[in-house]
Amino acid sequence: MRFLFFIMCFLGISCSWASEYNIPSNIRFTIEREENCLPIVYYFSLPEKTDGAYPILLLCEGSSSKGDLGSVFFIREWFSDRVSALNVGYLTIEKWGIDGNQINEVEFWNHYSRSQRLKDHLQVIDHFNKNPPKGWNGQFIFVGVSEGGPLVTDLSINCPNILATINWVGAGDWSWADELWQFFDHWKQNSFWIRLYDAIPRWLPFSSDIPASRAEYDVLVQEIIENPTPNQWMGGMTYFYHADAFVKAPVDYSKIHAPFLVVKGTEDSDIASCDQFVEKAEKAGAPITYLRIDGMDHWLRKRPDVIDMSFDWLKTQLLHQTYNEFSMNAG
Repeated sequence: MRFLFFIMCFLGISCSWASEYNIPSNIRFTIEREENCLPIVYYFSLPEKTDGAYPILLLCEGSSSKGDLGSVFFIREWFSDRVSALNVGYLTIEKWGIDGNQINEVEFWNHYSRSQRLKDHLQVIDHFNKNPPKGWNGQFIFVGVSEGGPLVTDLSINCPNILATINWVGAGDWSWADELWQFFDHWKQNSFWIRLYDAIPRWLPFSSDIPASRAEYDVLVQEIIENPTPNQWMGGMTYFYHADAFVKAPVDYSKIHAPFLVVKGTEDSDIASCDQFVEKAEKAGAPITYLRIDGMDHWLRKRPDVIDMSFDWLKTQLLHQTYNEFSMNAG
């Protein structure tokens, strides 16, 4: 990876998730994958009030990079008060190789991809559908941030029992190759230190592993697709991860049927990709609401006001659901 992680730490970009978590044993569960594989680890808690039917909120975290691996429990705890106020079931799922405070880096990097995360989430959802917790109304709320955004989009397309979806700073219509290059280019334009790092000749051992030009980058993209190994790196992630994302099929917007909130900042590198996502979704008849936030970048947690607006939107969807259920029962 040629010290990209060092640069990220120097700039304060990397999140520190090295905390030790006190995870209650009564919310940790596992589901077996294929034979001789590590199990899927997930955390689920019931709402505080269980006197009525409730939906389950599934929160999907963002991406991981070299030197920055941690449990989904970090983001679970960070949003716990807001989720608790909704009186919903609360579900989060670990990435392969992570089990709270225990991280198996070899297992993680050998399996970390967007497709694997989707497969794991669908398996857990299928488990809940077949083994519903008491009081669950059978509906899911999907909330995803950053890399969790494309994940909840895919879940919204693949699952029929959805109350609502929130995609925080993760919606985009462009390919991963185009979005990633835009991120690299935006990064260089907005950081003197990244420009300085990028200027180091590529033949030196401490140079960037990101190609200097778009033409060189496109060549590397094809090489990565043809050699999806977890043992080579670009930009803090493996060829295996990138290859999987590079060949992902475009979004089928016609299959988005439940209320869907898109949140994006105008200072995020791929704002144009998000605008295109919303435009195509609306043309396909998807029930999209777009919060396009002036001056906001990719780091959602710096904007609690935007998070509060998102949860206010979600509360409205919950009220609509309650009203519809009341009307049906009254009729």
